[in-house]
Amino acid sequence: MRILIVEDEYALADVLKATLQRENYTVDVEFDGESGLYQGLTGIYDIILLDVMLPKMNGFRVLEELRREKIGSHIVMLTARAELDDKVTGLDYGADDYLTKPFEMKELLARLRAVSRRKGEIAEVSVLTVGDMELNVKNCELSCVGTGKTMKLAAKEFQLTEYFMRNPGRVLTREQIAEKIWGYDSEAEYNNVEVYISFIRKKMNFIGVSRCAVKAIRGVGYIMESIAQ
Repeated sequence: MRILIVEDEYALADVLKATLQRENYTVDVEFDGESGLYQGLTGIYDIILLDVMLPKMNGFRVLEELRREKIGSHIVMLTARAELDDKVTGLDYGADDYLTKPFEMKELLARLRAVSRRKGEIAEVSVLTVGDMELNVKNCELSCVGTGKTMKLAAKEFQLTEYFMRNPGRVLTREQIAEKIWGYDSEAEYNNVEVYISFIRKKMNFIGVSRCAVKAIRGVGYIMESIAQ
């Protein structure tokens, strides 16, 4: 699971990162709102820990922009503010949970586990659909509504297809795709992205998908779109 911490207190950010890494989370850290928003918009994070009082852009604005852009990451607000109105504002803007500083690490980890379970339960029963193509998230099967044909996807093919189908009509850059599927620390080359997109296209053609396509946007990345017929 990949987590983004957006926190301007360096000491706290370091403690949070070390604690989460010991729990086997993959963790990235940003120290201001603008950088946090830029990273959050990649859509590669399962959970974002977001402080409210941040330089350059406060956490509420970051949260609002992420939700406006349909970023589905779970967001847990971390703040010294304890006023009820602030909590209500965060929840109304789309936060999934709210922790007031100071907090115990045990409580934070418990909140993260609770948020993760909610996400897992949704994903377990989801069937994603774009055009005439469906992806069963539970068994990694890709199918075409029109032909009834089904094909099993390999792990990376499934992850890439799921990423596209959770972001239909949105351009995903090669960098975003590489980071989401292979991770920041991976040495995977960007041509891996092209190779796996080629695999997905071939499987889409094999099962007869005709109203969904993965298109290249020259110099930018790729987009999955429904095709009207």
